[in-house]
Amino acid sequence: MESNQNDNLESEAYRMSYKAIKLGVNPKDIIIDDKSNNTFENIDNSLKLLPNELKHIIIITSEFHLKRCLLIFKKKYPELSIIMIPSKDGYSDRDNWFLSSKEWNSGRSIVEYEAHLLVKYAREGKIYDMEINNLLFHK
Repeated sequence: MESNQNDNLESEAYRMSYKAIKLGVNPKDIIIDDKSNNTFENIDNSLKLLPNELKHIIIITSEFHLKRCLLIFKKKYPELSIIMIPSKDGYSDRDNWFLSSKEWNSGRSIVEYEAHLLVKYAREGKIYDMEINNLLFHK
């Protein structure tokens, strides 16, 4: 995850594209959404940049953010087949978030805030409201 922890004026999308290029991705293969301010906008804006006949999508984001992305897609774009790939950020991963303090922007605070958002958005009807017992997602 490449969050804007340092109030960077350059968009997250551009910073992530530079990393992708350093890792060998051809710049011609990168499409950037630099208009979004949140996950809901990012999903909508990104899909506008892709072919209309899109049937499958792969989402790569931090482990704590995967579920919200999936639930937004299931609510807004249920016809898409989605593959979720977690990226490790070293402090909010499944195996270490609980080891940090509750200070702002620590792994624990980020994961707890994400859990709060999942409940809030489900209650507001903004995301697919999954049953807590239904932790496996099948299409």
